[in-house]
Amino acid sequence: MKISMSVIYAITTLLCVLPIIWLIIIGKSSAKKNAKLITNALKDENLSFTKTEQWNKNFLGFDVNKNILIFIKIINEETKLIKIDLNTVKSCQINKKNRDFKKDSTLEPELQSLEIELFFTKKNESVTLNLYNINDEYTQDSEVERAEIWQTLILQNKLKTITKKAA
Repeated sequence: MKISMSVIYAITTLLCVLPIIWLIIIGKSSAKKNAKLITNALKDENLSFTKTEQWNKNFLGFDVNKNILIFIKIINEETKLIKIDLNTVKSCQINKKNRDFKKDSTLEPELQSLEIELFFTKKNESVTLNLYNINDEYTQDSEVERAEIWQTLILQNKLKTITKKAA
């Protein structure tokens, strides 16, 4: 009786632990694959980043020496690279779209999408960096705070170029 109970405990434990281990291994291999795609996309850029951040399938990097911002988004194993010279940026704003949903008889906001939009000085053009979209396969992971940090960095370095020109 003791042996059969021990076998049942062992099998039950394995059935609970193995799927978790399998999910961890898959997650790590996916993260490594994304990091490799990003590294390959940055190979020819010749930038030395002073600040970088990678989450889900996104990458943001800033080179203070060249005043360049890089945004990479991985879509279906393809990398979309956006290179922005902050010397040409006029302004920057965060665009948030929320949807209210009912939870326990109260309305709570749910983030639908989050973008940083950059406006340029010479042309009436703008570039949108999509940091989060609810339709992607990832959950929200401090994207609002991340967007505010990067907006501050962009505005500080945009202002540096304006003060250098004025001096």
